[in-house]
Amino acid sequence: MGLLTARPSSAKFVVEDPCFLDVGEHPDWQRQFGNSQLVKLEIGFGMGDFLIEMAAREPHSNFVGIDFSQNGILKLLGRIKSLHLNNIRIVYGDVREKIPLLFHDGELETVYINFPDPWPRKRHFKRRLIKPALVKLVTQKLALQGHVYLATDSETYAHEILEYFNAEPLLQNKSQESGFLFRRDHLPKTKYEKSFIYAGDKIHYLEYSRLAGQANTPKQETNESEATDEIALSHDEMLIKKFERAETQAQDACDFKQLGDQIAHAGDQQWAEKVYKKAEDKAEDCLDLNWLAYSVSETLGDKDWAKKLYKKAEDKAESSLDLNWLAFSVTETLGDKDWAKKLYKKAENNPQNVRELCDLADSISETFGDKEWQTRVYKKAEGMEHSDFFELADSVCVKLGDKKWARELYKKAEGMAEDCSDLLSLAESLVEKLGDMEWAKKIYLKAENQAQDSNDFCCLAESLSETLGDKEWANKVSQKRPS
Repeated sequence: MGLLTARPSSAKFVVEDPCFLDVGEHPDWQRQFGNSQLVKLEIGFGMGDFLIEMAAREPHSNFVGIDFSQNGILKLLGRIKSLHLNNIRIVYGDVREKIPLLFHDGELETVYINFPDPWPRKRHFKRRLIKPALVKLVTQKLALQGHVYLATDSETYAHEILEYFNAEPLLQNKSQESGFLFRRDHLPKTKYEKSFIYAGDKIHYLEYSRLAGQANTPKQETNESEATDEIALSHDEMLIKKFERAETQAQDACDFKQLGDQIAHAGDQQWAEKVYKKAEDKAEDCLDLNWLAYSVSETLGDKDWAKKLYKKAEDKAESSLDLNWLAFSVTETLGDKDWAKKLYKKAENNPQNVRELCDLADSISETFGDKEWQTRVYKKAEGMEHSDFFELADSVCVKLGDKKWARELYKKAEGMAEDCSDLLSLAESLVEKLGDMEWAKKIYLKAENQAQDSNDFCCLAESLSETLGDKEWANKVSQKRPS
């Protein structure tokens, strides 16, 4: 199941809330927070769970979050109010524009950037948030000995981020070897982050500190006594020691669930059960309970316990995506399609965006083979205020085989295209999904007229050559590419 990408908007958005800041110049942070502490900033807070957890953990620290998701901001402000948190301020907009207005040099104690959109296709690289200019800006605003924490699940983006931050001489990479850290136990996990961990995907963490002068390469430290002790142990004894240490260090339900899986795989189901119970006690949201129920069912074979966990997960479900994942899991592990049907209906009534509804329609089709229900969900997606018609058209064409409806949606997508990249994606779909070469050529002409930089012209030439098969046009476009 996918997650919707997003782009900054220039649209005005203001909320009447004491924790929402609509300012065009530097605020008086001491007056805002009632203290002279430096600010901790999260860039792109999504649904805000990381920011909420940090503010609750550190009630005497000052937190600011910047994001351009209006729904995310409204939900976060509601949570801040319900939890009576006074140490968070929220700003709407593009961080690259807002940071210079909000903060003086050296005013940020910490900056967090969790899972920025990787925009994996080459044509979209220019939309990536982290570029040398942003690194320089963050470094400028960071206090001496201040820290930057980053995380991404994209390996290619991780190496790009590493390159940009390592090139800044006033920042020191805290990793001792590869430049990446593979754990960060002192910070809370976002729900998005946990979804990758539970799925077994690798996450790349980075940490930097701000220095007064040229950065130094950290020295690698080893615990020789610990290494010597482990050499003297048998394999089983080493494994037990490793698990015991991990259990002591586990911070949350995600840690305990992963550890329980490892212990069960090693053959100790009784120990695994005890660890799973600790995971249940630590569970914070639907995602934790959903994945724990799956492990309890599949690893321990305890369907009754799994069902209780799924019930708890349903009570904690906050979104259509939560309910969709839960319904799928209930079907897979318990085979309970009646319960799954109820969950899918709940999910249908609580969508956040088109992507969630497309995922839901696909799940309904896969579970029940119900084309009528699937179509109804797609219709609901079309009627959403901020519909992603291009993605919806692809789904309708591929999943339903309804090319007439897809064509109508592609026309709407054409009207909403913002740049050359949008038009290229549309033209490729017209060729690949509808086989409409003439319409695609018109879209390519629009893309050529909107191309602005070398990347645009390069991607346009590649698409013309590979998708349209027009080498001559591709060569002409390549010659227009700025040097």
